[in-house]
Amino acid sequence: MSHKVFKKAVIDEFNFLKKLNSNVLSSEIKLSSGGFLLPITYQCLENSKLIKNLLNWREQNEFAYPSRSKTNFEKTKLWLEKNVLDNPTKILFKIYNKNFKMIGHIGLSINDNFCNKIEIDNVLRGIKNSDKGIISESLEAIINWAKSVLLPEGFLLRVLKSNTHAVQFYKSNNFVSFDEYSLYRIENDFGYNLVEFEERFKNDKIADHFILMEPNKEEVGNKLILTAGPSIGSRERIYTADAALNGWNTEWSHYLSEFESKFAEYVGVKYAIATSSCTGALHISLLALGIKEGDEVIVPDITWVSTANSVLLVGATPVFADVNEKTWTLDPLSIESKITNKTKAIIPVHLYGHPCEMDEILKISKKHNLKVIEDAAPSIGAEYKEQKTGSFGDFAAFSFQGAKLLVTGEGGMLCTNSEELYKRAYKIWDQGRIPGSFWIEELGVKYKMSNIQAALGLGQLYRNDLMVMAKRRINSWYFERLKDIKQIDFWQEGADVKSICWMSSIRLNKDSKFDRATFCKKLKEFNIDTRPVFPSISQYPYWPKKQEQQEQSMLIADTGINLPSGVCLLKDEVDYICDKIILILTE
Repeated sequence: MSHKVFKKAVIDEFNFLKKLNSNVLSSEIKLSSGGFLLPITYQCLENSKLIKNLLNWREQNEFAYPSRSKTNFEKTKLWLEKNVLDNPTKILFKIYNKNFKMIGHIGLSINDNFCNKIEIDNVLRGIKNSDKGIISESLEAIINWAKSVLLPEGFLLRVLKSNTHAVQFYKSNNFVSFDEYSLYRIENDFGYNLVEFEERFKNDKIADHFILMEPNKEEVGNKLILTAGPSIGSRERIYTADAALNGWNTEWSHYLSEFESKFAEYVGVKYAIATSSCTGALHISLLALGIKEGDEVIVPDITWVSTANSVLLVGATPVFADVNEKTWTLDPLSIESKITNKTKAIIPVHLYGHPCEMDEILKISKKHNLKVIEDAAPSIGAEYKEQKTGSFGDFAAFSFQGAKLLVTGEGGMLCTNSEELYKRAYKIWDQGRIPGSFWIEELGVKYKMSNIQAALGLGQLYRNDLMVMAKRRINSWYFERLKDIKQIDFWQEGADVKSICWMSSIRLNKDSKFDRATFCKKLKEFNIDTRPVFPSISQYPYWPKKQEQQEQSMLIADTGINLPSGVCLLKDEVDYICDKIILILTE
């Protein structure tokens, strides 16, 4: 499944770039020397000068191409159209120097044989003896771009063994050989081409060999490895640029409407309202449900404070329930013990992207006639019994704060399946006014998202499944390396649950000789950032109803640690972190 998600996301990104017209400059990949890379788009097929340049460069460098056959203008154009633009698994970038002169090209592709790796291909310097180092610079830039946007497991390239100059070039750029294989000639529309060995060609004459190369492992630990960080793709850049230039007057809500619609569709609900924060979405939910002074709302003792603060904002009282020791999410048994005749609602929190036991929570809410508001803040894409979080409760609230998986800088989304609740929430969100007028009927709030933020969020939403895959992959890397370390306990994925693993989290247990502060300080000495799990928030001094700290919440709050979990994190970095954790705990 992970390769299917990866392949789809890469193809979507490639195709989006190939179809750009006027916004193509917003997709540039910058070079440190002042040059840049731009994708070759369908519009380029009408550029005769470009086709002639490609023809000349291919003729000058035919020794480096597997076909080693003569080409012409029409064949070059056909190659560009059929082999690059119409091929969903390939993309080609033009290389420009700081003087805006095109001096070569470089490409990327994906291949089912290489699973979740990106192949670098079509690396060519067309104009010789100028801009020294620009091809090396382009190679580094396109790898860094792909790391942060396509989120691959690694990179590789194939180079003809006979092309000794290219082999040496890649070696000088920190690539190492790891395999090679024979090639055989077959005929196709573009002249002769070389294909990988297959049994039916075993009697043909061997033409050459491909050497497979990959980047050497990077040295990790020279700079701080952060706990979080977003992945920003091409759509996000294009959409936000368009919103900044054109998203005004009659177009003021273009991206807002699209984001709300696509988000509702993705989560599996009928209605969505974009907000300025998850806190704002929770506040609106409580107002729309009529929660007021004298009412009580059950929240988990381990969560970000906004969950409970939103209850105070409507004058009600938060009551803190315990969490499950293994999943760290709201414990249904604890919920039952906290219900009184004042209880009006439950706010289950899908902590760090881990879904709660929604079947049990919904049974309790039905039994006691309680409203359910999901605090789904960091859980976009998480699933409970194949149903996405945010689609279970009367309302749900999401967060797009800058450390989350899907980001808009700040922002949130309010979701519901009830038309009545949607209309009520929308009116509150819109300052309590009558739609289409400036007449205010009741007190409302101003928790609105901007069109530019929505443009960023819409671009992120298209890539969310890829980012979920990457987060789960990162968590699996940690688990495989640390599962047998007796001093730590891992958060565990519950039954029938698909977590997005927004944070990869561990807990120091009784076998650890370090407390959390000491342990995290030692990791910081190795340039590894961490952050403690949320405190047991029932102990904050300003709650109107004092309550004892919950047992499991206290344990997790005192010993829980979030490890570096940024969506762009590389396996080499995770291995480095795990090496240092093992060193510290077993030294």
